[in-house]
Amino acid sequence: MVGDVHTERDAEVLEGDTWPARVALRFTAFTERWLPDAFGFVLVGTCLIFALGLATGESPTTLVDAWGQGFWSLIQFTLQLATIIIGGYAVAVSAPVARLIARMAQIPKSPRAAIAFTAAVAMISSYLNWAFSLIFTAILAKEIARVVRSVDYRALGAMAFPGLGTVWAQGLSGSAALQVAGPASGADRDPAVHRGHGPGGTRGLPVSRTGSSRADRPTRPAPFPPSRRPGTRGTRMSCVRGTRCGEP
Repeated sequence: MVGDVHTERDAEVLEGDTWPARVALRFTAFTERWLPDAFGFVLVGTCLIFALGLATGESPTTLVDAWGQGFWSLIQFTLQLATIIIGGYAVAVSAPVARLIARMAQIPKSPRAAIAFTAAVAMISSYLNWAFSLIFTAILAKEIARVVRSVDYRALGAMAFPGLGTVWAQGLSGSAALQVAGPASGADRDPAVHRGHGPGGTRGLPVSRTGSSRADRPTRPAPFPPSRRPGTRGTRMSCVRGTRCGEP
């Protein structure tokens, strides 16, 4: 049923006068036909970078060797992200979460409320875990599109992912904070970073020190007193009549 609605709405857009929508649908159709899988983007990007490397004068063996070394140097981080995504998917498609999604899809009653509700859920869940939010909010958006028939599925689909562009980096699963808190960050070798954080040095920064905590914020300079403000004259500027504003 959703596929039928998708086709009907695409036909309506193509017949209309909204040229940005027609261009977007043309690109979508091209991508779905020629690059239906994310692995296709990897192959295209690899070939493109290889060609650019050859154009700069590098030898093929040097480029292949650099690609191999770069792949294995990132394998730990890659496997960590893969584990996070697989775990988030397993939780999002479990039976209890599926029942929760079915109930949450009944909350919005209008197209506008459906779009706002999806965006709010995306940002809240992304703060908790960005990988879980990817799958959970996408399934929720699909269920809401089935329940609220008049909602624009394109806007609903776009609102399933604002968490990745807003709050995920500051969330509990933010990659930067977790990386700095780990022993491989090298924070223990920088005296300016870990000074005073514990006896004998530290092994990375605590997670509480990787955000914008009040202790890490720079101290604001005190404001000018009335008699010391630049551009003022005397000691009674902006004073109530009959009172003293301070000493010069």
